[in-house]
Amino acid sequence: MALNIKIDLDDSYTRRSLYQDSLLTTFDTTLKNGDVVPIAVKISDVSHPLLPNVYNLGFGPLGPDNRIDDKIKLYHQNYSRLFSTIILSGISFLKNNPDKLLGIDGSNNARAYLYYRCILNNNDYLRQYLNIYGVNYYIRMLRKFKEGDLPFDVEDILATPNVVSKGTQIRPEKLYNYFIFNLV
Repeated sequence: MALNIKIDLDDSYTRRSLYQDSLLTTFDTTLKNGDVVPIAVKISDVSHPLLPNVYNLGFGPLGPDNRIDDKIKLYHQNYSRLFSTIILSGISFLKNNPDKLLGIDGSNNARAYLYYRCILNNNDYLRQYLNIYGVNYYIRMLRKFKEGDLPFDVEDILATPNVVSKGTQIRPEKLYNYFIFNLV
């Protein structure tokens, strides 16, 4: 994945909302090999179990079971346009639901780092539209357990949102694994 992502909401793919409530949006993206792949942005209709009023935003290609495959590795021609479209879909949902927050899970440490770098590199631009928070919670403990990296820090269990702002520096082992957004 690319780390030099420039968010520009005016440069996004054409989106198709499949439901009026903006819970499922699709758009087509082009891969580096020229293939066109439909991408879905799906927002959960149930709030996060540890973070009240936070609804998970997932994205990726739809699998045969109509579920998003967020583990697949795709090589996009234009990562900036891809992420701009995903963020624009989230903002559209939040405009229709201003009392809610959206959350994005870095499903592994590499993706969490990608999201974190994207947020930091575009912080001034994103702050015009969104408040952005980072959270570490129990999933980090489970990842460490799977990797045999014990003991864990009790801070890795708590779900406490922290403002992510320009210049924020976090050690890799403390990197947020969940990001929360709401409208400014």
